[in-house]
Amino acid sequence: MGSIVLVVVPNEGRYLVVEELDGTWYLPAGKVEPGENLIAAAVRETAEEAGIAIGLRGLLAIEHDPRRFRFVFVGYPALNVPPKSRPDRHTRGAAWKTRAELAKMPLRHPEVLAWIERYEAATALLPCAAYHPYALDAPSMWSATLG
Repeated sequence: MGSIVLVVVPNEGRYLVVEELDGTWYLPAGKVEPGENLIAAAVRETAEEAGIAIGLRGLLAIEHDPRRFRFVFVGYPALNVPPKSRPDRHTRGAAWKTRAELAKMPLRHPEVLAWIERYEAATALLPCAAYHPYALDAPSMWSATLG
C-alpha cells in the first residue's frame, strides 16, 4: 500500500497551485518515496512541483482506501520567492491564485476547491509533532508496544 501527500499552502489570500503537464491545475502532491517520511515528502513534492520551500503547520486530513493512504498537510512559504515559471518533468510551473480565480481555471479535480474550503472553514489541524516517523528499527518498537 502506498502513501501520497497533498499540500494546501495559503499565503495572503492566495493558494499555491501547480500547472500539470496536461495544462490542468492542482495542489502540490505526490507519492512518498521509499525510506522517506511524510513530512519530508510534502516538503520535497512542493519544492519539485512549485519551486517553493515550505514549512508545515499541520495535518488537515488523512484519507484511506484499499490501495493507499493520503495525507493532506497545510503549509506556509518558508521564503518570499516567486513560484517556478519554467516547465520541467514535474510541472509546467506554479502560481499563487485566489479561490475565485481557481474556480474559473481548468482544475485536475474539483477537490482542489474542496480542500481550500475545508482549510478556510477553520478545521482543526493535527500538529505535525503528532506524527512520529519510525526508523528502520520499527519492528522492535512495535513489538515492544503491542507486546
